Amino acid sequence: MSKIFVHAKTMIDGVSDAPKFDQLITCEDGKITAIEPYHIINEDVVETNVVTPGFFNCHVHIMEPVGFGTDKEFTFIEKTFYTQKHLEDYINSGVTFIRVVGTENDYDMDIRDCVDAGLVKGPHMLCAGRCICMTGGHGWQGGIEADGVDECRKAARTLLKKGVDLIKVMATGGVMTKGVEPGSAQLTKEEMAAIIEEAHKAGRKTATHAQGTQGIKNALYAGIDSIEHGIFLDQECIDYMKEHGTYLVPTLVAPQCIVEKGVEAGIADYMVKKAIYVKDAHVESFKKA
Repeated sequence: MSKIFVHAKTMIDGVSDAPKFDQLITCEDGKITAIEPYHIINEDVVETNVVTPGFFNCHVHIMEPVGFGTDKEFTFIEKTFYTQKHLEDYINSGVTFIRVVGTENDYDMDIRDCVDAGLVKGPHMLCAGRCICMTGGHGWQGGIEADGVDECRKAARTLLKKGVDLIKVMATGGVMTKGVEPGSAQLTKEEMAAIIEEAHKAGRKTATHAQGTQGIKNALYAGIDSIEHGIFLDQECIDYMKEHGTYLVPTLVAPQCIVEKGVEAGIADYMVKKAIYVKDAHVESFKKA
C-alpha cells in the first residue's frame, strides 16, 4: 500500500459553497481516504497551493494532433503516438475525464478499454466512435455516411452494437472539411430524429456538430442532447435549449487557434478563411447563451 500526504493551502472540493484552507489530504493506492485540517505529521508531505477536482474536457478528438489543420494524411502509427501524448497531457493538466466525439474506425473504444485495463495512463472516457454524417458531409473521412431515415437508423444501431457511450451526428458543415460551409444544414431533422430515437431507447445521449442556425434548429427539434460549437445561435435556439435542458459545448478555442496560427503555421488556407468567418459570431453566440 502506497500513501501520499498533500498539504492543500486552498482546496476546492466541488461540493462546498466556498474553498477550504490548509487541508491535509491522504491518498492511499490512488484514492483519497481522508481530508482533515492540516497538522504536523511524521511523514513527507507534498505542499501545493491549490487542489481541485479533476476537470472534464467535453469535446475531444483523441487521435488527431492538437491544432491539426492541414490536408496531410497521418499514418496509424503517428496517430497512435499522438493519442498516447494526448492522454498524458490530459492527466498532467488536471483533466481526468474526456468525452470523445468522433474517431475513425471506432478506435476510441479500444483506447478507452486500454485505459480502463491500466495498459496506458489516461483519463476516464465517454466514446462516440464514428460520427454519422450525410454523404460528403462534414467529417465524412472518418465517419459513417448515411442518407435517409432508414440508413441513419441503421448507422445508429451499428454504433450501439459496437458499444458507444453516446452518438455524434453532423447537423451542419464545418471549418475542417474541404468543400463544405459551416453555416449549411446537412442531416435533416427527420434523419437525426431516427438516430436520436435509437440512442435514447438504448439509454445513450446524443451530440451534434452544429454551427449554422438552421442546422442547430433541426437538431434541437429532433431531440438532441447537446449542441457542439453552436456558432450561429439565435434567441429561438437559446430559448428552446433552456426549456428542454439542451447543453451547449462551445469549443471557443478551436477557430481562435486557427486564426491566430494562420497559414504561416501550415494550416490550410480554406480552414483559415472559414475560421475567420465564424470566430466573432462564435464569441457572440456564447455571450448570448
